[in-house]
Amino acid sequence: MDWRVISYAEYDAALNMAIDEAILESCMSGRCNPTIRFYGWKQPSITIGRLQRDYKAPDGWDGAIVRRPTGGRAVRHGMDLTFSVIVEAEKLGSPIAESYRIVGEATAEALRSLGVAAEFIRRRTPPASIRGIDDCFKLSTEYELEVAGSKVLGSAQMRRAGYVLQQNSLAAAPGIDWPPKEKIAEAITNALARRIGSEFKIGELLPSEITRAEELVRTKYACDEWNVLCRLPEAQNV
Repeated sequence: MDWRVISYAEYDAALNMAIDEAILESCMSGRCNPTIRFYGWKQPSITIGRLQRDYKAPDGWDGAIVRRPTGGRAVRHGMDLTFSVIVEAEKLGSPIAESYRIVGEATAEALRSLGVAAEFIRRRTPPASIRGIDDCFKLSTEYELEVAGSKVLGSAQMRRAGYVLQQNSLAAAPGIDWPPKEKIAEAITNALARRIGSEFKIGELLPSEITRAEELVRTKYACDEWNVLCRLPEAQNV
């Protein structure tokens, strides 16, 4: 089955999270093909993990803070390239670690093809040290990437009814000449296509996905009940 590629565009934080969930629902219902979406942020934003509680923003922070549908810890967004992968779990790698590996390898290959020496992180954070760390980029986990000693790729997933939504943040390493986001997105698409063995074709969001995303902003991602209290608003049944 062909994959749909949603080209890079910038949105606010709540809409970015809502679009990803709307695509997941669309894939689950059979209305769309597996999708990779590249996106950025209209303003500095922080996304926090689905189950992350008692998060304290950096002093002086006045940007958006939105809870992701995926797990993990807080990610600060602004200049990073964010991309989501939505597909049946068995087509990406049914074991969770396998899907992280496939996306990580494709991203590393893409960066290397553009002259950036990316490699898998070898210094993983010991489990005993994880407690109390609320920043994704201060943790080192399996199949995430580093460049010149700095972590550059953080990823988190959710799985629902046999489908996976994996959200990935790719941040430039300090002091490294970083390629344009559009070139990185194209290289990641090509590398992932080679690994999966499918055609990847440029597409657009469906009108139904846009409508659903706007609804999810109103009923979930713009609501303190979700973002602060980690509870689904009553209007949400997912």
